[in-house]
Amino acid sequence: MFEKMRLTIRTKIIIGYFIIIVCLGAAIFILGSRITSMEQELDFIANHEIEVHNLTNQIEKHMLDMETGQRGFVIAGDDRYLVPYNEAKSNWEADYNLLYDLVSNNSIQTQRLDEIKVNIEQWIENAGEYVIGLKRENSDQEIAVYFTKDIGKQLMDRMRAQFNDFRATEKALTDERVELLDQQNADFRNVMYTVIILVILLSIIVAYIISRNIVGTIKQVSSAISDMASDEGKQRTRRITVRTHDEIRELGEVTNRLIETYEKNDWLQTSINEVAVSYQGVVEVSKLTEAFTMKLASLLDASYAVFYIRKQDQLVKTASFASSGNGVGTEYFRIGEGLVGQAALQQQMILLDSVPEGHVKISTGLGESSPRHIMIFSVEFENEVEGVIELASLKKFTLEHIQLVEQTRSMIGIAINNVLAQMEVQRLLAESQAMSEELQSQTEELKTQSEELIAQQDEMKASNQALRQSEERLQRQQQDLEQINLDLSVRTEQVESHLRKIEEINEQIEKQNYVLEKQASDLLIASKYKSEFLANMSHELRTPLNSLLILSQILMDNKDGNLNAKQVEFAETIHSSGNDLLRLIDDILDLSKVEAGQMKVEMDDVLLVDITDSLRGSFHPIALNKGIEFNIVSDAPLPEYIYTDVHRLQQILKNLLSNAFKFTSEGQVTLSVHKEERRCPFNEGEVEHWIAFTVADSGIGIPLDKKEIIFDAFQQADGTTSRKYGGTGLGLTISRELAGLIGGRIEFDSEEGVGSTFTLFIPEYKHDSDIEMINEAAVAGEEPPPAVELLNDSTAVITHPDSPNSAISPEMDLLDDRLGIGAGDRVLLIIEDDVNFAGIILDMARSRRFKGIVALQGDHGLALAHAYKPDAIILDIQLPIIDGWTVLERLKQHPELRHIPVHVVSAANEQQMGLTMGAIAYLKKPANKVQIENALLNIESFINRDLKRLLIVEDDVVLRNSMVELIGHDDVLITDVSTGEEALRELEKERFDCMVMDLGLAGISGFELLDRIRQNDHLKQLPIIIYTGKELTMKEEIELKKYAESIIIKNVKSQERLFDETALFLHRVEANLPEDRRNILKKLYSNQTDFDGKRILLVEDDIRNIFSLVSILESYGLNVIFAENGREAMDVLAEDPEFDLILMDIMMPEMDGYQTMRAIRGNSRFEKTPIIALTAKAMKEDRQLCIEAGASDYISKPIDVEKLLSLLKVWLYT
Repeated sequence: MFEKMRLTIRTKIIIGYFIIIVCLGAAIFILGSRITSMEQELDFIANHEIEVHNLTNQIEKHMLDMETGQRGFVIAGDDRYLVPYNEAKSNWEADYNLLYDLVSNNSIQTQRLDEIKVNIEQWIENAGEYVIGLKRENSDQEIAVYFTKDIGKQLMDRMRAQFNDFRATEKALTDERVELLDQQNADFRNVMYTVIILVILLSIIVAYIISRNIVGTIKQVSSAISDMASDEGKQRTRRITVRTHDEIRELGEVTNRLIETYEKNDWLQTSINEVAVSYQGVVEVSKLTEAFTMKLASLLDASYAVFYIRKQDQLVKTASFASSGNGVGTEYFRIGEGLVGQAALQQQMILLDSVPEGHVKISTGLGESSPRHIMIFSVEFENEVEGVIELASLKKFTLEHIQLVEQTRSMIGIAINNVLAQMEVQRLLAESQAMSEELQSQTEELKTQSEELIAQQDEMKASNQALRQSEERLQRQQQDLEQINLDLSVRTEQVESHLRKIEEINEQIEKQNYVLEKQASDLLIASKYKSEFLANMSHELRTPLNSLLILSQILMDNKDGNLNAKQVEFAETIHSSGNDLLRLIDDILDLSKVEAGQMKVEMDDVLLVDITDSLRGSFHPIALNKGIEFNIVSDAPLPEYIYTDVHRLQQILKNLLSNAFKFTSEGQVTLSVHKEERRCPFNEGEVEHWIAFTVADSGIGIPLDKKEIIFDAFQQADGTTSRKYGGTGLGLTISRELAGLIGGRIEFDSEEGVGSTFTLFIPEYKHDSDIEMINEAAVAGEEPPPAVELLNDSTAVITHPDSPNSAISPEMDLLDDRLGIGAGDRVLLIIEDDVNFAGIILDMARSRRFKGIVALQGDHGLALAHAYKPDAIILDIQLPIIDGWTVLERLKQHPELRHIPVHVVSAANEQQMGLTMGAIAYLKKPANKVQIENALLNIESFINRDLKRLLIVEDDVVLRNSMVELIGHDDVLITDVSTGEEALRELEKERFDCMVMDLGLAGISGFELLDRIRQNDHLKQLPIIIYTGKELTMKEEIELKKYAESIIIKNVKSQERLFDETALFLHRVEANLPEDRRNILKKLYSNQTDFDGKRILLVEDDIRNIFSLVSILESYGLNVIFAENGREAMDVLAEDPEFDLILMDIMMPEMDGYQTMRAIRGNSRFEKTPIIALTAKAMKEDRQLCIEAGASDYISKPIDVEKLLSLLKVWLYT
């Protein structure tokens, strides 16, 4: 199509796209027209149905008003009862006329209306006016007779039947219109698919035509370049043929030129290699020049060639090619003589074209001819001419020939120089041999002269006598030296003997090392077996424990009410004992991890005050219950931050404090923190800095003979069967090992009957090198530098003496306002375990006219919230008994409490989590007075605003209107926009309490809108709900969770979730909502309703667990099918794949959980089916193994029923 046209590629592409766009535009226009027509028809059906229905009801209402007014007047005789009668009498005909006009095109309906009108007029005349007239005349007897016949009621019954028939007919007509519209919609869908297919086919054809013109030539270019890269030279002669007249033709021509250049360079390189190979192994100049002459003549298409070698000032002919033997040509030249000598003198190439007759003849068997072109050039080595080559040819020498000569001249010169040098060496060797023979003859002459010298030596004997004496002295000295040498020999033998002993010792050490390595290998194997044993033991213990805890939980709940109080108490005891056994298993696993070097530490900067506050909150209630004084001792100055693993540090201190409270029945327990400096045992000049945590109690103490074993595993001071105190004896063992992991150590001192003092020393790291050292030590599992003895010093004691009786009400430390709350008071509940901080908030709240209630524990805070229904709550996170996250979750799940605004004030840096769970704001400790004032002001402003503001950002008009209809009520003011730009303008103008937005927006995208909102400091705490139909990738979901409090994917249940989420973040009072909206929330928060109809496959090999899990799940309305191993589960899924979720045990016979999950995920049908893994293994890596095998989530045995139900909600409805 485009081959014969002179069009550029851009023009071709533009033409192709233009054709596609024109066709697409025509298709869109046709489809749009049809859609508009169908929308108009749909609007007519909806509006007509509504108007007919309303007018019918209105006429019927008029009749009812007239009948009611008539009967009221007859009974009471009061004209006021005739007001609705008269109004209905005057208005019914207008509505009747409107209805008649609407159905005027339907003769059946108009006939019915005519009949209805006749009946209405008869009723007015014969019943209404007639009875009213009788009443006005006080004709009670005639009225009684009338009501006996009751003509009016008969007429009314007839009219009701006529109205019902009228409505039924109208509904049938509407159904016919809808059915016709559905058929038109189906036809339209077929037309739309046909148009789309045609447009796609046209696009493919146009793309094929354009691409064929472009890709064909490009393939030729690619093939040519591939040939160039290959070793097959014959393919390199192919040329590209292009029939088009565009840039592709230019590309083909350039590629052809590239091929030509490549072939020339290849020929040149190949020829150079052939010249280089031609002189290998040649050691004579004559043969070397002959080889060069023949090779160059063949490569340069020369018909005649001569090689002249330089000998002093002459160039002598040493080789020739195609010589005719007639003596033609000069045998030698002087330097500078003739063109040959001139080439040697100038060290340049000389070219002669159009050579005249008279030169050497080129002879063949058929005749002779003269060459037309001659080339003469010299060959050099280190700027010295080694020879000259002359070539004659019938064809002109090409540029490639000249380039070959230029690049081989130096090569030939080097080769000639090397051969000449070798010949010179051979000559010198011959001369050396001749001189050696001459030297032998001279040696014979010297022998004769030697005999003459012997005679002369005899004459010298006399003179030698004088030398003998000195020689004797030398001999004595020689003997002394020999004795010394003898002594040295003995010592050498001793050294050699010592070395042999050392070698034997080294051999023994090597043998011992081998034994040690073998033992180390055995230890590693034993450690592996031990880990496997503990994992299996954990499984075997947790499996029956799982059934025990679940079934005891069912008995404790006593839903059927068939257990008495004593039986419920027994169930609680069983459940409590099971939890104690679970903690024991966890302790054993912790000890195993530490001993195997598998315990990981995570070092970070930690606020020291957070640690002490957390411990105070955890153990303060225990001290109150036991009537023991609990003291916190701080030594100034202490660093604000310490670098350690806060989790391991708190685990150690909680173990030490738990022991102190367990063994102390009266007196006090003191935790003191102070700094300590000691000299390093490895470097006397260096001082080590330590932070010491000392736990001192006035308990029973430790006997002297038990001090050596208290840190050993499973050892106790009182290990008898009659012991008073329980426990496994693992706490101190684990604490000591954990202390080593974080670079510290534990020391203790104790006196029986007086008390015990345990001190944990951890390093105070001040430099980066210190931090790197402890990180390396933690990773390598090395023992940290040992600490030295304990210093008992305590100053600046802060005590909180409490009465044992105050255990019932921990808030007795503060006198709050709970007893003085009256109607109309604004109540603020403060849930904070720090008494001082709670008192500060209470005073500031009172200054803003709040009545304050204080709870120092999470469970008490929940109880007070239920009891007082406060207007607002200030909540800490790190609380004893129940933490703040659990409190917040339970508040937001309770229908009567979820609307209460909660302001989180905590040291934990979890702002996004707090806002996501429904808090109105988050303030991080430490907080100053201004920040607390702002928090209270924010709460006050929120309470005073009865009308909450919601911003909806959605580009779909229908969906946006439905969202407004769903959420809207008189307590919410909704602003809806369609683009991100409009949303930003609204956010700048007004303050909103929540925003709902889609991601697919016109203009700026949803992601960009979120980014701009979070960059604005005033909007950082605005709750945002993502309501989108887009399938999110894992990366997108993680990114969105940084910005949004909730993500809802549009589906069947999404509108209910959207209403729930907006109600949560707008803090709407459920009691004030319409009944249908309240029903939505009740349905969402009812476990029984949530799971109705959901089918679950339980894969578990232990029949006890099957029984307990099926019992608890079926009690919540779930339909449970079970399989006893993985292979059976695969068979069940093959027969019946319609399951909403799978619960998968891991350790099973025949086919374990990992294999089963991989097999399930291998079937594309089950790619998105949620799988929750159930395992009794408690190692940290088990969760990762389950996720890698295909699990969606993971829960360890024994199973927490509430956690399992929570997971089921998440995976069944999100």
